[in-house]
Amino acid sequence: MRARRLNFITLSPEETVPINVGAIITTESECDKIDFDANRIIVARKPSAAVDRAQRLLNGVRKYDKVIIGIDPGNYPGIAVIGDGMVISVHQVSISAVVKIVRDVLENHPARHIVVRVGHGARLVRARIVNTLLELDVRVELVDESFTTPHLGKGVRGQTISDIVAAINIASLEGIPVRKQQIMPTKGEVRVIQEQSREKSNGRYTITRKLAQQVAQGELTLDDAILCYNGASGAKS
Repeated sequence: MRARRLNFITLSPEETVPINVGAIITTESECDKIDFDANRIIVARKPSAAVDRAQRLLNGVRKYDKVIIGIDPGNYPGIAVIGDGMVISVHQVSISAVVKIVRDVLENHPARHIVVRVGHGARLVRARIVNTLLELDVRVELVDESFTTPHLGKGVRGQTISDIVAAINIASLEGIPVRKQQIMPTKGEVRVIQEQSREKSNGRYTITRKLAQQVAQGELTLDDAILCYNGASGAKS
């Protein structure tokens, strides 16, 4: 709530709720003890989702007309959720966590229309994200992300902000609907994944080209590929 610059106070269930409070976030065991409009009491099973719902109530929105999810692909994709032109939430997560964020949005932000727009860069990552999202039966569009990423200096914080701003910009651009993508990784891309496996295993293993290709195509995670290689090597010895 602090990160979203929302005003809030902390009360015990027995205390009188001030008149200027628009929503209450509480636990399931305490919700019946609070003297307040039941439609504005939110049980916090998932913290982020609870704050999302509270913010929607404060904005007077029961259901959005259109929710757009913009995704800037990369090793740690930036994600922006836009509801009827307002930024609802932003995230930067691992590639594997993207589908969870989108699934949470579908569950917690009811809308008449929902579209996911993915930037066209980082083609292997993009293909993995697109193929995973299509399994959610949601409209996915590919967006030309040229000039969407600002340069906000070096360092992790600057990169994170740049990725999130890029995701917001991607969400604002019309895209082309896409279907499942089949992309064959180049030799260079396979080699990079092999190098990543060596770094991740502290120099103990370098996975095979076949395993690296499966990682590139989204069939395996890098951790799973390392486990597969380690198991096969152990079997041979």
